[in-house]
Amino acid sequence: MLSLTTTGTELRRFRRGILPKAAVAAMILIPLLYGALYLWAFWDPTGRMDRLPVALVNADVGATNDGAAVHAGDDVTQQLVDSGDLDWVKVDADTAQAGVKAGDYYFAVTIPASFSSDVVSAGGDNPTSARIDVTYNDANSFLASTLGKSAMAQVRDAVAESIGQQQVDQVLVGLGSARDGFAQASDGAITLATASGQLADGAHQVADGASTAATGATSLAAGAAQAASGASALATGATSLDSGAATLATGAGTAATGAAALSTGAGQLAAGANDASASAAKLAAGASTVAAGVDATKTNVSALAGNLGTFSTSLPSLIGYLQTRAASGDKEAATQLTTLMTNVSTLPTADKTTAMLTDLSSLDAGAAQVAAGASALSTGLGTLSTKTSELSTGASSLATGTHQVASGASALATGADSLSTGATQLAAGTATLSTGASDLSTGVQSLSSGASQVADGTTQVTTGAQTLGTSLAGGTTAIPDDSSAARTQRAATISDPVTLSTSDIAKAEGFGEGFAPFFLSLALFVGSLITWLLLRPVPSRALAGPASNLRVTLAGYLPAAAIGALQVTVMLTVIHVGLGLSMASAWGTVALTLLVAAAFIALQQMLLALLGGAAGKVAILAVLMLQLASSGGTYPVETTPLFFRVIHPLLPMSYAVTGLRHTITGELGAAALWQSVLVLVGVLIGSLAITVWRTGRLRSWTMARLHPALSL
Repeated sequence: MLSLTTTGTELRRFRRGILPKAAVAAMILIPLLYGALYLWAFWDPTGRMDRLPVALVNADVGATNDGAAVHAGDDVTQQLVDSGDLDWVKVDADTAQAGVKAGDYYFAVTIPASFSSDVVSAGGDNPTSARIDVTYNDANSFLASTLGKSAMAQVRDAVAESIGQQQVDQVLVGLGSARDGFAQASDGAITLATASGQLADGAHQVADGASTAATGATSLAAGAAQAASGASALATGATSLDSGAATLATGAGTAATGAAALSTGAGQLAAGANDASASAAKLAAGASTVAAGVDATKTNVSALAGNLGTFSTSLPSLIGYLQTRAASGDKEAATQLTTLMTNVSTLPTADKTTAMLTDLSSLDAGAAQVAAGASALSTGLGTLSTKTSELSTGASSLATGTHQVASGASALATGADSLSTGATQLAAGTATLSTGASDLSTGVQSLSSGASQVADGTTQVTTGAQTLGTSLAGGTTAIPDDSSAARTQRAATISDPVTLSTSDIAKAEGFGEGFAPFFLSLALFVGSLITWLLLRPVPSRALAGPASNLRVTLAGYLPAAAIGALQVTVMLTVIHVGLGLSMASAWGTVALTLLVAAAFIALQQMLLALLGGAAGKVAILAVLMLQLASSGGTYPVETTPLFFRVIHPLLPMSYAVTGLRHTITGELGAAALWQSVLVLVGVLIGSLAITVWRTGRLRSWTMARLHPALSL
């Protein structure tokens, strides 16, 4: 290497001074700058997509599924933010739209209001795929939109996988709910079967109770019949007793008549009359006693017969009425029925019959006294029988009366016996009636218990039937009743749960239109470089004349600008006519392209004037390289390393690319376009101003200018 600079080679010129050595270094490093630096800038742009600002709008209002709130939009938003695949910025819809239009965001992703309802619709009647809306603007960066579409396809797949799981879960939950419903229906059926068994048991108890009640009722009827029969016999005996008493009274009357005749016929026999009178008095007393006893017996027996008859007639209907009221739950009627059964057992017993016999004994004693008196009378009258035939006749009448009294007493005894027999039968019937009533009460209790179980069983049957019906209805509702078209729609929704709906604020027709702003800017910068390779940035003849610095500067600038205008005209014509590039605003594109060419020519003129021809051209190449890597003409500048993101706003090609994107693909009203215009105008004016200043310095010649260390 040293021999190359010491021998007579071309490199000998670069031994002296710093600038020539720097030129050698530049020649060595320029390929490195173009190769390594440019490769560094675009080494892994897709790996830096997390720096790409993207607006994220969550407009989902949520939904309800089986009473549970569903906020799928919030879940997707959180999933996207947590993924960090892009620089997600959560904003509202208006901010997102304005940001994409202004270039603050490369595109916007909107989760619509119906997102959650669409997610849960997979298990409903109208299954619908959930939708994510994406808005692009190729005027910001065609490649950014392309990368964004690729990224959104991956996002859609990731969200679809998650949402698909939720939608399938909705269907499975519906089937699970149906299974639960059928399980409840099974429980209801078991309950229904159990209740049916209890109902059957209750029915058997009701039947048994009813049978017992029927038996008791039969016994009660039989006992009532016996009581009625005994009462009838008692009435018959009482009638016979009444008849015998009447006969006795008649006989006593006849005896009294005979005794009167005897008294008349025996007037002459005072002693016999006295004896007869005493005997007649005893006979009258006995007869009175007999008559009184017979009368009391007649009254008691008559009253008893009447009461027993009325009681026998009313008893069945009364018992039936009280039983009916007690069966309906009337506690007072049940108490009265018990009291009645108790009172029935107190009907006349053997003691009362004995009392009746005692009364009859009194009657018999009276009859005995009558007989004794009659005997004494007979003795006295016997004494007088020899005295008078009239007394004999009276005695005969008296005997006849006495016989009638005896016959009446016999009839009375027979009636009393019948009365005793009837009373006995009445007592037996009453006992039977009490036993039947007890059986009837037991049967009624069994009937009541069985009826209660029947009621409980009926309630359980109703509950089980309701549970069965409700569960079956719930299970039926939980299983979608789909038509063939609905099944097809549901299958399509589950297989493709999330769709992307894209819209474009400004759309490039293809890669040619998408990359045209970058290549046009690059062509104009290279065209300016070529122009200055042939033209002098500051004419030497003009420097030697009296022209002002501005005129000298313009003398170098205007020819180059004219060539730049021709470059613009030829280039746009060929691209438009030959390649078919369509422009959103043709005049806007022409005007901006002319401004870009003018700014680039002025910038390069300034560098050449400041640094000289050789160093200036090297600087222009370095600036070109830096702009290629940092202008964002290909990949978004956010995907480049920090160094390029820092110098991006400092270089004019960045604004040239941005402005041309809006005139070719976007619209003239974009703020970014007018910002680019202002920056390019500033570069143009600033570069010319510096060149004017430098022109004044170039009017003084130095040895370095006469013998430059480096020249091209």
